[in-house]
Amino acid sequence: MTELTVCIGKFDALHRGHRALAAASAGTPVALLSFAGMPAALGWTPRQPLVAAADRPRILAEWSAQLGAPVSETSLPFSAIRVLDAPGFCRVLHARLRATALVVGSDFRGGRDRATDATGFMVAAAAAGMRCTVVPVVNDDLGPVSSTRLRAALAAGEVAAAAAGLGRPHRLCGTVVRGEGRGRRIGVPTANLGERRNLAPGHGVYAAWAWLGGERIRAAVNIGRLPTVSPDHAETVEAHLLDWEGDCYGADLALEFVVRIREERRFAGLPELVTQIQRDVAAVRAALG
Repeated sequence: MTELTVCIGKFDALHRGHRALAAASAGTPVALLSFAGMPAALGWTPRQPLVAAADRPRILAEWSAQLGAPVSETSLPFSAIRVLDAPGFCRVLHARLRATALVVGSDFRGGRDRATDATGFMVAAAAAGMRCTVVPVVNDDLGPVSSTRLRAALAAGEVAAAAAGLGRPHRLCGTVVRGEGRGRRIGVPTANLGERRNLAPGHGVYAAWAWLGGERIRAAVNIGRLPTVSPDHAETVEAHLLDWEGDCYGADLALEFVVRIREERRFAGLPELVTQIQRDVAAVRAALG
């Protein structure tokens, strides 16, 4: 039988803790297992994913190259899995996915009613003919790395802290849409990111790398409601691409956030806003080198 290691988790962030699970595969092919229909079945409130669906293959390809073995994703229907105890679940993994090894985190609980801990899964996996590895929780200077903590960091605009937990910059993906043309009129044209496909950081001005058609471009990014322009403006994500000219309407754009330059605030008028934007651009150049 071909070796296959199955890692169990939510994998919404593909963060350093998730990568540690994949790294425990000892060079065998890895399948990250999630459960289709789980949020709806448990009544979880829908929310923006941390990683855009179209961006996940890029991250997994990087992990595959680093680990020297392919890392892919698979799923099982939650409705069929939730009724199984740990031994039954492990038998399904072995029979349906042809898993030869199982990897879980030390804080993992699963099986019917989440009744079995990681130690119990080691016993259940062995009975089903699989090896089982238990991986310690990954910590950094701020404590355990978790998707909840990363969401909180992004909401607070702490993109550097989020990058530390992710093991890479947070990347926001979307499509450039036509805006109101205000930036061009004041000499600071922007690419307006509409149809955003994953979670945006909190309001503020950021230094970021923009990826457009395979080109990496320095960008000053404003996320917010443009209080200088209107007291009730819809939230926008506007990227001023430094030293770049062209028409990118309708193009896919990705923004990798490096650091927040300042919070969003209201200015007395457009002249004061333009002066501040010039300072922001200088700060972005300094931050990105």
